[in-house]
Formats: sequence, structure tokens, C-alpha cells
Amino acid sequence: MCRNIFFLFILMIGQPVWSGVIVTVGGRAITEDLLEKTLQSSPFATQFPTLDSDEQASLRGDLLQRLIHFEALALEAERLRLDQTTEFKAELKSFEEGLLAQRYLQQLREKVTIPEERKQLWRKTLGTDLDALAAARAVYISRHYKALKKDQLAQLKRRFGDLDEAGLWAKAAREAGINVEDQVKGYRRELLVSSLLKRKEKEWIPGESVLRDYYQRHPEIGKIPERRRIGQLVVADRQLAEQLRQRILAGESLFKLAREFSIDPYGRKNAGDMGWMKEGSAMPTIEKALASLPDNTVSDVIQTPRGYHLLIITDRKPGQQKAFPAIQDRVRRALLAEKMPVYLQQVLSRYPVQWNSAQKGGAKRLAQ
Repeated sequence: MCRNIFFLFILMIGQPVWSGVIVTVGGRAITEDLLEKTLQSSPFATQFPTLDSDEQASLRGDLLQRLIHFEALALEAERLRLDQTTEFKAELKSFEEGLLAQRYLQQLREKVTIPEERKQLWRKTLGTDLDALAAARAVYISRHYKALKKDQLAQLKRRFGDLDEAGLWAKAAREAGINVEDQVKGYRRELLVSSLLKRKEKEWIPGESVLRDYYQRHPEIGKIPERRRIGQLVVADRQLAEQLRQRILAGESLFKLAREFSIDPYGRKNAGDMGWMKEGSAMPTIEKALASLPDNTVSDVIQTPRGYHLLIITDRKPGQQKAFPAIQDRVRRALLAEKMPVYLQQVLSRYPVQWNSAQKGGAKRLAQ
């Protein structure tokens, strides 16, 4: 759960538009380079160029705010010396050795080459069947890599003794000059923040009874709203709406009339079938009418800024109240979401946020 909370703080987006240091948090800088690195791993990076300038500015501001929060939390974790615990050190070492092993084995696999005579044989026997050629290459590389890996591991065991396999590959990686220092530093910061949030979660939720009490005070967390299948016809004139309502009452189909008369593009295209809608998702005036509307009965004419509506409910799935055991994790997330903003403000009060004077106006406005 803590890990999930942590990742809320590292959703990275956008391209850098400022040079040098943008802002410091407790003396720690957020730079253009950091923004560039976040862009490379952002799930929104491909969408960003398609957004308009206001949307881009909003996302950049959100990024800056999250980075500020992240830096403050990392500083707080260091102040609490969470990086000095046995658990933290073991986790960091495990990450480093695992990454070193991964890089070394990747290089080992890349050493496997396919002899030219083997390639020529495949061309003769497999022709231009690209899938078969790819499969043959994969099988060859896999078989020879497996043998090479086994031989290398035996040599490492003879040299370094009774280490676990990851430790042996890590030693080989270091000897080969593989450097993962930057990645380990980045993971250390992530681990600091996740360790702090894990501690705070235990503090806020020492036992299940806290969650049960919270659920009792916020029963709406467990409410599953009713879902209704809606038919709708919208016109621009009340008189026409009243005439169409009378035709429906006389036996004509709202859906057929919606295809002919509705001014709502979606409704006209789909013959008035609006699909399933959750209770509470429509405009207040519409919701009020739907709340007391019997199934398969046309509504009175309802006026909204979009026109004059006629509605019908053709089917519904009743709402329900989920019991605590079924939504315990949802309750946990809600409680943590309530606690986090207050805690962040406390942390930020300990680590001053200072904006680069050259960027102060624009950058600060974006992050607010």
C-alpha cells in the first residue's frame, strides 16, 4: 500500500522549459536535468505534445508540486535516519546486487554470436520464413547462453567461494567495470520516501479497528451507486418537446423519435440510447427527475441549459452498500488520502521552498 502511495509522488510529465535550478527544497535542488529525466519515464510523455498550452502548464505545475513533496519527504526520512536501519541497508544492497547481476548477464548474453555458416544453413532450409528464422536464432542464442552462463557461474564459485548466485554475478559485474551508482542513488531516494510513508501508515493505522471506525464515519466509501440504462431525446423548443412527449405516450418510440429530432449529436447517432449511467453522474436537474421516474415511463419535459429533455429508464441495476471486509483496502486508501495533505504541510514547514529568482513568478504560479 505504501508503495502505491509513493508512486503518487513520482508521476512525471512534460518537457523542461527552465534552465538550471528551478526551485530548492531544504537546500536540495530541482533542476532542468531532473525534469528531463522524469519526461523519459513518464506515462504521459507521448500525450503531452497533443495538449494545449493551458493543459501543458497545468501538468507542469502538478509535476513541480509532486517533485517538491517528494524532495521534502526524502529529507524528512533522512532526518529520521531511516536509511540507517538494517532493513533499509539490506534492501538497498539487494537492489544493487540484483541490478549488477542483471547488467552482467545482459552483457554475457550479448557475447553469444551466431556463426555465418549457421546463418547460411538457415537461409537454405528456412528460406524467407521470418518467423522461423527468428525462432531459430532465439533457440540458438538461448542454448549457448545457458551453457555460457553455467560455465561462468562455476568459475565464479571456484574463485569467490560460497556466495549466493546474485552475489557472484555482482562481483563479476564489478570486476567488469559495470557501474550502477546513479541507479542505486535514485533507488535510495525512492526507498527513503517509501520507508517514511510505510512508517506513517503504521502510525495512522495501527490496527484494523481504526479502519472500521473510519468506515463507520464515512459509509459513503462503501456505497455502490445505482446504474440505469437511459433513453433520452433533447430538442431546443419546449412546445416541440411537449408534442413529442404526447406522441410517446400514444405509443411511439422515444428512441425512434430521438434519431429523427434530437439535437444531441450522440443521442441522435445512437437513437437516444445513452447507455448505462451511474446515479449522480448527470446534471442535478436530470438526476432529480430520474430519482422518481418509474421504469419504461417517459418523463415530463425537463429544461436544462442544453435544451428540453425527455427521459426514459429501460433497465436498472440497484445500488448496494458494501460491507467493510469487501472494501477494506478502499477504506485504507481513503484514510491515507485524508491524512497525507496535512502531513505534507507539516513536512514542508521544516524544509523551506525557495524559487529561483529568474523563474519565481511563472514557475511558482504553475506549482500552486
